[in-house]
Amino acid sequence: MRKLRDWLLPAWAGPEHPLLQYELSHFRGRGGRRGLIVQLATLSILLGGSAALYAATLLSPATGTNLTGLIWQSIYYPTLVLQLLTMIMALALGAAAVGGERSRKTWDNLRVTEFGAGLALRARWAGILYRLRAPITLILLVRFILIVGMLYDLTAFGGLYAQMLGAHARPPLPDWRLDLLLIALVITVNLLLPFLQIASVAAFGILLSVAVREQIYAAVIQMLVIAVQLAFAVAGALTIAQMMRSNTPPVSDWSYALFFGYTAFGDWGLLLAQLGSLGEIWHRVPFGTSISLGLMILLMALALAADGMIWLAARLSESQG
Repeated sequence: MRKLRDWLLPAWAGPEHPLLQYELSHFRGRGGRRGLIVQLATLSILLGGSAALYAATLLSPATGTNLTGLIWQSIYYPTLVLQLLTMIMALALGAAAVGGERSRKTWDNLRVTEFGAGLALRARWAGILYRLRAPITLILLVRFILIVGMLYDLTAFGGLYAQMLGAHARPPLPDWRLDLLLIALVITVNLLLPFLQIASVAAFGILLSVAVREQIYAAVIQMLVIAVQLAFAVAGALTIAQMMRSNTPPVSDWSYALFFGYTAFGDWGLLLAQLGSLGEIWHRVPFGTSISLGLMILLMALALAADGMIWLAARLSESQG
């Protein structure tokens, strides 16, 4: 397993790399594996308690809603809040990546090493993800639970549930095997999208820390990004909730853009993480079955964008410090 890990990871992400060792040394003394367990347990209790409180006070389950649907409805908004907080922390840690080294007069020493600014920034990028490993793990754990629920729901109606979803799509899907392929894409998106979103935000923060030396300007940009993300997430959640409760399916072209944009950048695919909700989207949104295909393309774009931002930050660092 270790050989496979070393083969898959680039050299700068290897645990024995000196720059990554330097980066991880800043917070290795904060509990290590035991600290991760404590953080994960604390976050799990808070998330579970919030979901239970939400279900008890605000949720009015409709008649006929199955167990997986109730779990998804209960956990949806608490998980959305956790994702937003994780994004904010990733942005803040990235934006402080170089400023701290500059204040300690150690940034120039890192830039002139044989590894260069590029590897130093990539190690800092990996360090941010390592530091946020507890909330990232919980976000992925929630999605694993929802995916297990999706797989369980596929056995409903004698295993014909997927075929029924495709038959009620707009337009109907021509073959039930295509239904299963699209559901498999949804599962893949749900596991990869949150990690790439957080990694992209951290990369943007690192680029910001290099490109904007004045902390006040960097802080203003961070606040603007956070405000836009929060406004989009809240407005999208309210608008889509109202549309999903409506008895009349939307027919306007902008509904596809709204659902795609929200699942891509608002809730990171949580709206697709339950077969009942997925079936509603397929039924209500024209060509909504293609949203998962678009999200797969977005995954590749996010990976390229994150790598590109780190590359640009390295070039700026080499040219202006």
